[in-house]
Amino acid sequence: MTFDDDPRIAEALAQLEAAEVGLDEAIVAAKEVERTVPVTTLSEEDLRLLEAHARGDDAPRSLRELQERIDEGELSWTDLSEGRHLDDPAVQSALDPGVKGMRQAYTAIEEGQPLDEIIEAGPPVPPRPSSPTEPSDDETFDFLRDRPDE
Repeated sequence: MTFDDDPRIAEALAQLEAAEVGLDEAIVAAKEVERTVPVTTLSEEDLRLLEAHARGDDAPRSLRELQERIDEGELSWTDLSEGRHLDDPAVQSALDPGVKGMRQAYTAIEEGQPLDEIIEAGPPVPPRPSSPTEPSDDETFDFLRDRPDE
């Protein structure tokens, strides 16, 4: 019996061919999406506003920590706006509230809510501690931040 006669080889070759066809179709679909989705970039003003928000007292701790990493030169807002470092868990955590807000806005648009009302509603309310006596993540270690250097 030769390799040409082995039904397992013929089946494997058929599966390989089907996978190649699937890959070709996926590449065509991805190029179509790339062609139809407009390229968006953040302006210098947008980046300045992001940085100002990240430095603000109202920014979540994870976003302030991300700004510290940016200040240290580890990454930049431009990197993030261009999709770099988005697999970093700390970056995901810092950007998650904005992503949730965008999902909520998208859902509201899909439901037909007027854009003015969606904009007026603003971003989603940040999660609160589960009980009045339980501190939030930002409050849990505040005492460390306020300690003078020893």
